[in-house]
Amino acid sequence: MYRRLAPVACLLALTAVAVAEPDRDDDEPTVSPAEPFAPSPRMDFSADLIDGALLAPAAEMTMGATPGGAQDVAFARARIEAGEVPHPSTFTPEGLFSEHDLPAPAGRVCDQLLCVVGATAPADLVGQPEVRAIAQLAFGTNIDAATWRRAPLNLVAVVDKSGSMSGAPLNTVKASLHRIADQLVPGDQLAIVLYGDRTHLHLAPTAVSDRRALHAQIEAIESAGSTNMEAGLALGFEVARKSGARFEGTSRVMLFTDERPNVGRTDAGSFMAMARAASQGGVGLTTVGVGTHFGAELATKISSVRGGNLVFFPDVPTMVERLAAELDTLVSELAYGLELEVEPAPGHQIVGLYGVPGDAVERTARGGLRIGIETVFLSRKQGAIFLGFAPEPGAVPAPGPLGTARLRYEIRGGKRYEDATWFTPMEGPLPIGLARGRALVDEVTALKLAATKHTVENNQEGAWQVARALRMRLAQAAVPGLESELKTVAALEETLRRLSGHGGEVVG
Repeated sequence: MYRRLAPVACLLALTAVAVAEPDRDDDEPTVSPAEPFAPSPRMDFSADLIDGALLAPAAEMTMGATPGGAQDVAFARARIEAGEVPHPSTFTPEGLFSEHDLPAPAGRVCDQLLCVVGATAPADLVGQPEVRAIAQLAFGTNIDAATWRRAPLNLVAVVDKSGSMSGAPLNTVKASLHRIADQLVPGDQLAIVLYGDRTHLHLAPTAVSDRRALHAQIEAIESAGSTNMEAGLALGFEVARKSGARFEGTSRVMLFTDERPNVGRTDAGSFMAMARAASQGGVGLTTVGVGTHFGAELATKISSVRGGNLVFFPDVPTMVERLAAELDTLVSELAYGLELEVEPAPGHQIVGLYGVPGDAVERTARGGLRIGIETVFLSRKQGAIFLGFAPEPGAVPAPGPLGTARLRYEIRGGKRYEDATWFTPMEGPLPIGLARGRALVDEVTALKLAATKHTVENNQEGAWQVARALRMRLAQAAVPGLESELKTVAALEETLRRLSGHGGEVVG
């Protein structure tokens, strides 16, 4: 069975991104981003070729796979659009990566439920200049996208109806439930638990053949009371467990909340323990965040455990688009207890890790990483995690792969599988997944750094310089499919420009 790995200390220049060496001396200085933050002239990637053939979908497509945890950075985007600077913790690499299609380099056909493919490209990151190469560890499956259908779904919606949810947040939740009721298919069933001052079963498990009853009960939900999320989740898991005992399919709780509990237990550890125990009993948890005061940090922690994932809906149009595209995969767990062992080749060291929910990471004796991912979900997009490599001090690495990765995982029922790959430098045009991934790693590390300078250090000039450098880098690279990222970064740069006192200046 899956064994949770002990967390390792991080070079927290950027919130669990760079991984420290073992047994570090407390007096030894940590690595910090170097100045200036303008795009470095050492590596100009604007002339990098991107393999255009990989922009078009393949004739025979397979499903992708993505780690659990956050599935977007929509909350951070919404705050940026509102003219705010989000907290650094809202920029989750796994969330950002899950928004994009990051296909593996061509050349390997996956012959089992979950496979990995490695590739590397040179790197020069705005927020983490010690990284000299980015390695993609792409996830693939052998599941045919054209014929795949999810299992019948026993869904229990747990709805926060407290006073903080009144107005737009609860309206978004009700619209989401109406949409879900319409998307469910014969063989599915839906129950609704409400919590506020008290917790009760609002709708007993009901087959989707009676959609009129489903919509009527959804419309009857009203806001009132405090936020006893502990009681709501406990009842939701109990309903899912009992109704799923004789249900031929999968059981899942979907929690709709602004994640601001103020009655009962309110700590992340308690909710994580509840979710982990429920998953071991066959009930997963999807958290759906709503509202401008969403408690993203708590939700991110809860979603990192086995069977967990997290989405945020800033408004009804976004909700409609996301549920239409992703509902079936959000509730479809593929594999559990992933253990990844990454070993650098001689002369190389691992200095960054991006896209792994939770903190299950430890150093190996040879300077590698042992990484735990509790759950991988099916996805219509191709998913990946990324690592940062650098030469060891004084070393001149030999040409060839930068390292190796070995994967172990189990599927429902306990059967275990293995796979392995090399991190091979790419020759010729960059595969689109690697090109996008390198740019997204650059983005998320720089955004975390800019937000940290703003929020923690009160260094508004430094924050603006980081955002400006990132905006220039993304505009220069012009990677296909990342146009929305440039828009987001430009909006944050404008906010930080005003805060740093450059409001009247014209800048490049």
